[in-house]
Amino acid sequence: MDAFSGSRGTNDSHGFFGREVLEMGTLLFAAGAAHLLVVSLGHSDSGVRTLIVLGVLLLAFSALHRWRRHRRTRRQSPAYPVAAALARHRPDSPVEDRLWSVRVTVADVPGGLAALTGRFAALGVDIRLMQVHPDGTDAVDEFFVSVPPTVDEADLRRAVRDAGGRRAVVRTADVHELSDTTSRTLTMVDALVTSSTTLERCLIALAAAHDVRRAPMPVGSEDHAASDGSRAPQPREELLGTTMLLPAPGGGTLTVHRAGLPFTPVEFARCRALAQVACSLEARSLVGRPDHR
Repeated sequence: MDAFSGSRGTNDSHGFFGREVLEMGTLLFAAGAAHLLVVSLGHSDSGVRTLIVLGVLLLAFSALHRWRRHRRTRRQSPAYPVAAALARHRPDSPVEDRLWSVRVTVADVPGGLAALTGRFAALGVDIRLMQVHPDGTDAVDEFFVSVPPTVDEADLRRAVRDAGGRRAVVRTADVHELSDTTSRTLTMVDALVTSSTTLERCLIALAAAHDVRRAPMPVGSEDHAASDGSRAPQPREELLGTTMLLPAPGGGTLTVHRAGLPFTPVEFARCRALAQVACSLEARSLVGRPDHR
């Protein structure tokens, strides 16, 4: 027998008789009071009406009490809309949250960012990482957010629209994108130095691009430059919305493409610097070759 059951058994053995006497006394008192009230008022017309009115009032009070208790129970139930909405965003949900990237153009004015983060908070969205891409008078903000399973792409777009954001691009993200951009770039540089990866793969990872295509340098351009003493034509470096043109190691041009999401000047500068590092590494390796003229 545990402490709880022993304590309860002791109380029952000492208090059983006292409770029974109390209940019996209460019952006799209620019966006597009811009999006295009926005898006192029941022999006149006004007394009968008083009894009826008292009965109706008691019934109405009992019905009101039951209705209020039932309404309070419904509010605490998950079926109630407010409680159900809160239950959707419980942090201890057994289903894992999903990672999304939300890139949106917001006016670079005080309070613009606060309105958007407030909308995210109302949906139970957790902001894991934020990157700012300055773009003239506006700012392109990219959020990597952890979203409850009950929140979908349409909900995120609606939150952006209600906060005054423009040109929202919502896509699923990878957990590797949560790392710091500077750290990821240095890791890619190290991979290029050790030749453990290619520039094309680094550009796809750094800029979330869909494909990178290499265009070789026009045939005969190097020989023509050597014969007349002029420099060979330099590869183009240009930002064209969803396309970037970058120099390729060993000559030629890399065309980096991303569907539906224009590159920002900040992304273009990062990719261009990475391409220049790769070209410098390629030129240094050529200098060390015995057949290099």
